[in-house]
Amino acid sequence: MNFRPLAAALLIGLSGCQDEFTSPGGCPALCPGGVPQVFEEVLTPITGSDSSFRGYVQPNTAAALLVSNGLTDGQEQVAILLFPPRSDSVLVRDTLRSYVIDSVAFSLGVLARDTNLTGVELDLYRLPAGIDTTTTFSSVDTSFSPQNLVVGIPVPDSLNSGIVRAVLQGPDLAKLVIPPADTGVLALGVRLNAPVVTGVRLLATGASAPTFLTYATLDVPDTGTAKLRSFPLTTSFSSFVPPIQQADDSTLLNVGGEPSARALMRFDFPARLRDSVSIVRATLELTPVVPIEGLPTDPLHLQARAVVADLGAKSPVNATPAADTIEAGTTGTTAIEVIRLVQLWTATTSGPTALVLSVAPEQESASFSRPVFYSTRAADPAVRPRLRLNYTLKFPFENP
Repeated sequence: MNFRPLAAALLIGLSGCQDEFTSPGGCPALCPGGVPQVFEEVLTPITGSDSSFRGYVQPNTAAALLVSNGLTDGQEQVAILLFPPRSDSVLVRDTLRSYVIDSVAFSLGVLARDTNLTGVELDLYRLPAGIDTTTTFSSVDTSFSPQNLVVGIPVPDSLNSGIVRAVLQGPDLAKLVIPPADTGVLALGVRLNAPVVTGVRLLATGASAPTFLTYATLDVPDTGTAKLRSFPLTTSFSSFVPPIQQADDSTLLNVGGEPSARALMRFDFPARLRDSVSIVRATLELTPVVPIEGLPTDPLHLQARAVVADLGAKSPVNATPAADTIEAGTTGTTAIEVIRLVQLWTATTSGPTALVLSVAPEQESASFSRPVFYSTRAADPAVRPRLRLNYTLKFPFENP
């Protein structure tokens, strides 16, 4: 049998469609047709379905303490600190022995401040020992008087963040005598002293939390030697209080503040955007009602998360947020890239198409910035929240 004619015919057939690795494909039956085009569509949340909820993180459980001389709404904020009881004796060789206080030291961890300012000081005042979560500004305001001043702690002009410390000894120790009725408990208030309106964020937890350290000498008669002891105490309770809790406007979207607020936005996501397009970009755009206040050089970290189950204020959200940084004084549109969150919507047809807006966990109830954005209730459609989508149509492959 002669295979040459068959082989020649086969070669002629294959030459009609061949792979070319160094030039564009030349096989219309296998390659998508047309030039990809990017389209844009803007979605707004379902009218009236976007809301703010407040109360997630309380000031006494926040990661930072806010101290200011009028930075937020022109109101002063003071921190309140409660230290656990300090024992009046030490156990040595099975015997409780008294000690003599040589000096005490206080340390505060500065988390953030306006690094452009000079002459900033943190003043410590004696407060009643009964401070707790019910303490209000008015109930402790009179205690911030000259006779109750314990010490002023200057914040070095070169310090951006870190520990500031003050030591008291000699006659100054009389300011820290703890009466028996207080059962060894010391309560202090922190007030900001600065030449202009500003604020300082202090660490409330961890190794840099407020510390009260006592240095003492302990005499042991049967040995004829003096023993040195130190008693470090960190706060058992800490919080901060403003004079007045401002009421929220229910027609707007509030984020942050204290107790912290979060905003929920629900979208009607068309089925065609799930099935027929490839989303290449998704941007959540928000318009602030007023310039975003805050502490210069200490930006706010704004986050958006996808809702896993729509339970209103208690809606669980996905673990990985989309985020953006907002500087104090921002007036223009705030934009957060949320493509990964929208991709979660397109991956399923059963989940909710909603987003929760919040500040970063470490800044909830712990930031001077508290953005207020327009909602779907705004009279001007141009300032309502919007989700700007950019997408391409999926390529229609031809049938072989």
